[in-house]
Amino acid sequence: MIILEDSRQQESKHKVKHKWFLEHGVHWNRSALQCGDYQLPGDGSVAVDTKKDIQELIGDIQFKAMSKKEIGERLGDIAIQYCLPVNGFLDNVYHLITDDDSDRFVEKELSDYCFQKDIPEGALKEFQNLYVKRHGFFHRGLVRAKNYGVQLYVLVENKDGVTDLHNLSLWENPRRKIMVNGPEQIGFYKNGKPKYKKVPKFPNCMMGEQLAKACLTMEDKYGVKFVFCPPEESAEMILKLLGVG
Repeated sequence: MIILEDSRQQESKHKVKHKWFLEHGVHWNRSALQCGDYQLPGDGSVAVDTKKDIQELIGDIQFKAMSKKEIGERLGDIAIQYCLPVNGFLDNVYHLITDDDSDRFVEKELSDYCFQKDIPEGALKEFQNLYVKRHGFFHRGLVRAKNYGVQLYVLVENKDGVTDLHNLSLWENPRRKIMVNGPEQIGFYKNGKPKYKKVPKFPNCMMGEQLAKACLTMEDKYGVKFVFCPPEESAEMILKLLGVG
C-alpha cells in the first residue's frame, strides 16, 4: 500500500508513524499536498492533518496574525522591488489579503488578479506569503479543504487520554499549573534571599472548554473533523481516516 505524505513534514519527528507503516507494509511518497499531511495517491477527496499534541493545536488556533499595518507596509516594499503599479492595484491586493475569507478562495483570487495585470510570479508569491502571515497555515488549510471539496480530518496525538471533543472540553492545560516568582515580595528565606509570591507563568493559556468550542466552530464553518488518539495509534488511525485501514 502507498500513501502520500506532505513534503513539509519533518521526517525526524514522525519516526513512530513511519516505523508502524514499515512494519505493516505501508510505503509513503513525499509530495507537496494541497491540504493536510496525508492523502491517497490519485484520490484527494480525504486528507489527514496531524498535530503532535494538544499544545500544537492551540498554537495553530492562537496564531498571531501579521497586522494590517504591517501588510500595507510590506506591499509597498514589494511594489518598489518589482516596479508594480501603486494606485488602485495595491489597494485591491491589500483587501484581497486582509478582508474576511470565510467564503472566498483568496489564493485563487490573487493568482487570477495578478495574471490579469501581468504581475511577475515573484510578486505573486510574495502576496501569497503575506496571506499566510495574515491568516496562518492552519487556517489556509481549512479554507483550501473547503474550497477543493476535501474532507479534512485533524488528528491530534496526545498522551492526556483525550479521545473526542467532549473529553477535550474537560481537559486541563498543564501550563496553568506552572508557577514562577511574581513581583510581590512576601518575605525572606532562611538564607536571606527575598521570597516572592508565586504566580502562574501562563495565566491566559487556553483551557479545554474554550479549545473544544473553537474546534466545534471550525467543524461547523469548514466541515473539518477533529479526531484524537495516543501517538502510538496515530499511523493506524491515519489509514482508517483515509478509508484503507
